[in-house]
This record gives sequence, C-alpha cells and structure tokens, in this order.
Amino acid sequence: MRPFAQQSYPLKELAARAMSDNGSTRPVLLRVLTDLFVMRSSHSHDEVRQFEEIAMRVVEDAGEAELLHVARALCRHPDAPTEVLEQVVAHGGPAACLLLAECRKLSTMCITTAASVGGPDCAAAVASRMDLDRALVKALAARPELEVSRALARNDAAPLERDIIVSLIGRGRNDAELAQILCARWAYKPEAAPLFLQATSRQRALMLAGLKRQMREAEQISVFMEPRATAATRRIEAAALAQDREGFVQGLSHALELDRNLTVAILEDPEGEPLAIALRAIGVSPEVATRILLFVDPVISHSFGKVSRLTQLVATTSLDVAQIVIQAMRGSAPETSRASHMPIFDQTARPAPSRHLAETALPGQAPRVGGRAEALAQRLNIRH
Repeated sequence: MRPFAQQSYPLKELAARAMSDNGSTRPVLLRVLTDLFVMRSSHSHDEVRQFEEIAMRVVEDAGEAELLHVARALCRHPDAPTEVLEQVVAHGGPAACLLLAECRKLSTMCITTAASVGGPDCAAAVASRMDLDRALVKALAARPELEVSRALARNDAAPLERDIIVSLIGRGRNDAELAQILCARWAYKPEAAPLFLQATSRQRALMLAGLKRQMREAEQISVFMEPRATAATRRIEAAALAQDREGFVQGLSHALELDRNLTVAILEDPEGEPLAIALRAIGVSPEVATRILLFVDPVISHSFGKVSRLTQLVATTSLDVAQIVIQAMRGSAPETSRASHMPIFDQTARPAPSRHLAETALPGQAPRVGGRAEALAQRLNIRH
C-alpha cells in the first residue's frame, strides 16, 4: 500500500513548501490533505499517523472556513485522528461546536472540559449530543447560560433525572423560549406547574390533569363548593362588576400574595385559564366566577364559549390543585396558618380544626394553601 502522502504526486512537494513558506498556502494544504484523507473510508496506522503529523503542522494557520471544512469532513470518519479533531476544537467557533455536538472520536476529557468550563456555545453543543451520560448532564445543568439549558431541554436522548427537570423548569419561569421547550416535553408532569402561565391551553389541561392524578381526585368537583363568600372574594367581585381594573388587580394580588406584575400577566392572558385558576384558588364559586369573567376582561367576556369553558374549569378544579398552581407560578410558598372549620348548620357551635385546611377560611380571608396542597407541593418540589 502506498504511503498516504504519495497518493497524489504533488502532495509531498506541497507539504515541504508549506513547511518553509510564510504560511499563506497552509490552509489550502489542510483542505487538500483532508479531502484526500476522506476519499477512502479506512486507512492503515501509518497513513493515519502521516496525515496527523502534517495536519497538526498546518492547522494552526487555518481560518474559520478551513476549520469548518475539516470538521465537516472528519466528523464521522472512523479513522479521523483524535489529536487533529481536538486541535480543531481548541480553535473554537462553528467547527468546534460541530465536533462537540456530533463527533464520537473526541476524548471524554475534551467533551467534559467543554461542558464544564468551555464557552456557552461549546457547552450548548455538548448538551445536544446523543450520547450524554449522567455526569455530563449534571455538569451541563450546573451551567448558568440559558442557551445551554435550552439545548439540554431539547435533547430527547439526554438522561434527565427529576432534579434536573425541576431545575430547568425553575429557569423556564423567566425565559419564554426555555419554557416553550419544557412545556412541549413535560406538560403532563406535575412538576411543570410553575410554567402554567407560559403554557398553551392544551398544555395547561395536561398540567391540571397531572396534578389531579397525583392527588387522586375525581374529574368532577361539586359545584356547591363554598358555603359563603369571604370579604376578599366580595371585594374582588365588586371591583370586577364595577370594571375597576386597578381595584381588581390589587384585590387579587393581596388575596393570593402575588407580585402585581404576575397578577397583571394572569389577568391579561388571552385564553383565561390562569385567571380561572386564580379565582378558584381564593375560593370563588362557579357562579361568582361567571359574573367576574363577564365583566373583568373584554377579551374573555365577549366570547360566550370562553366564559363557559372557564366557568367549567373553576367547577372541576379543587382548591388544592388551584392553590398548588398559583403557588408554583408565584415561585414560593405562602405562610401557612392554622385554619378552622366554620360551622355551617349550627352557627353557635365552636370552630373545630379543619382536616382539609385549603377548603375553608376564616371570616374575611381568602383560603390559604395548606393541608394536602402544601404537602403535595413539597413532595413535587415545585417551589423555586
């Protein structure tokens, strides 16, 4: 078998000239060497060594275009020398990202280094690999850059454990693109509840169904849910009927302990599910919810179908589930207080400790998160 450098007659002479000139022809030589190398699917040990020796001498003078050409040509070649590939990676840029994302000839050290301390573009490239192990996933998940998180979330082949998914969801609350990726993959998981506001209507339905399954709730909740209205819900209803937007925002923010900006986002969501869940979380009945929905937002009130659908959502969602969603959207758990069951039939009876803390409230208070809702929220680890 002829040595690699003798496969083309002028190649050996060109190599000698490249070693002695000012470097202007070395990028051309790198392209020629690479093209000749990949013309054959396999090479002897001596041929690979000879290619590596010449390529390592000229790669330092290669520009971005030449490096990308080499990366594309050698990426999947079974005999591509690891030293040459990693030298291309060391130059960074598109060529490095291509190899880090697709090449299986790179050493574990090279890939791990890029994942841990490489630039964001290189780490994101590693995050898209189809052969990630748990150690690499953990290193990538620890990176603060959103582009790395997005690439990891997109990678269906990555072994993402629950704590990694929860961490990504926490970041997705503040990044629309990441939230969209996560909702598309994991809307059915209860852990996705923090992304309720960013999700589509279909994805929100999946989130609620997942929470109901976790709590083993029946699909239909009784419409006779609230024995009486609280002062908080009356104020919110009055503001809605008066079309007092600011009063409604302030009342809902106070009742649910929400940041004003989050309350406005809930109110302005065009599909209305976040508002329906917020109303249910403060103990609003379907009848009161209907009246509020008919006045609080023209986008919702002008659609009979939307009002009907959202009223049904209120009627079929328990306080526990609604409060868990709001708690997750808020990003922190409210302080829990010891609620008491207020007697309905015998108004002279002494209040008794409530078994289901979330279902009732003291006079003038909206229901607080507690009981099963708090326990499930802790178990799901959806507070970020």
